[in-house]
Order: sequence, then C-alpha cells, then structure tokens
Amino acid sequence: MASRKKPLDFEEKLHQLEELVNDMEKGTLSLEDSLKAFESGIKITRECQQALKDAQLKVDMLTRESPEPKVFDPESG
Repeated sequence: MASRKKPLDFEEKLHQLEELVNDMEKGTLSLEDSLKAFESGIKITRECQQALKDAQLKVDMLTRESPEPKVFDPESG
C-alpha cells in the first residue's frame, strides 16, 4: 500500500511563506529564482486558504444545532 505524505501543518506553511517573502524582499534573488519563489508562494497561499476554509466548515458544523454529532471530513467538501 502506498503511503501518503502528511501535509504540512498550517503554521509551518505560514512560516515557509514568510521565508519566501523575506527572501524576495531582500532583492538578491535572480529573476528565475524570484519566479520560482513566487510560484511556490502562490501554491502555499492556496493551501493555507483551503485549510482556513476547512477549519471554517468544521466550526460551522460543530456549532450548528444537531441532535447527533457529525464527523468532519474535509475531503467530502
């Protein structure tokens, strides 16, 4: 059975994004490296946005009045 890589947690993704921004703001990256950093930053930003959406869905589900507890599955969206 193939093992799935555990996604990085939200805080680690934010830290990576901050590092990319810091590197780009220094102005020492080549154009090619800047574009790669920008592309990585966009990917990380989208992952963070999805994590926030998933968290909001979970909070919404948990705070709704319901006679039975529900299990949250972010994959079922």
